[in-house]
Amino acid sequence: MTEVVCAIIINEAGQVFAARRAEGKSFEGYWEFPGGKIEKGEQASEALKRELQEELGLDLPIGPS
Repeated sequence: MTEVVCAIIINEAGQVFAARRAEGKSFEGYWEFPGGKIEKGEQASEALKRELQEELGLDLPIGPS
């Protein structure tokens, strides 16, 4: 089974962030929450932090799940 993580990012105004999938990727143009697969030996919080950096260039604190 493949384990994945995703982030629900909410700003002070209560708006929820969703990203649009890039052209050329499966489901291109669809909206999604940022995240991805947990790599072997990685904790979920580490995977989420890495995915946010890779996908969006963000360095955000990871809160409770």
